[in-house]
Amino acid sequence: MKPPLILLASLMLGLALFAQEPGGPPPSGEGRPPMMTYDATREVTLQGTVTAVQLGTRGPGTFVTLTFQSGSTTWEVLAGPESVLKRAGLALAQGDALTLVGVGQGSQFMARTLARGEVVVTLLDAQGRPARP
Repeated sequence: MKPPLILLASLMLGLALFAQEPGGPPPSGEGRPPMMTYDATREVTLQGTVTAVQLGTRGPGTFVTLTFQSGSTTWEVLAGPESVLKRAGLALAQGDALTLVGVGQGSQFMARTLARGEVVVTLLDAQGRPARP
């Protein structure tokens, strides 16, 4: 009876190790973006240029993340669902000049509005919740 028990224990240990992230889980959230809360009292306006556009899947949709240069500061900006930007007629590309209104923390910027020329897209409401279409 012992061999099947050892086999079962080995299998469970293997599954537990396989389920971990490569190199093990990051200690205390290291390597993951910090959770940001939207504090409208810290809202600022940034003008700058898109240096990179990345598409990624989160839940049911595709989200756009920008690398954005404003002055000497580089920001990572979650620009929101690709579908919202497309509906507004906005396809973002490297080199685009944008104006962002939102809150920054570390190297991340939580944009409430994003504007290119006359096209303005509201991504979040004043409390930082996703804006309704």
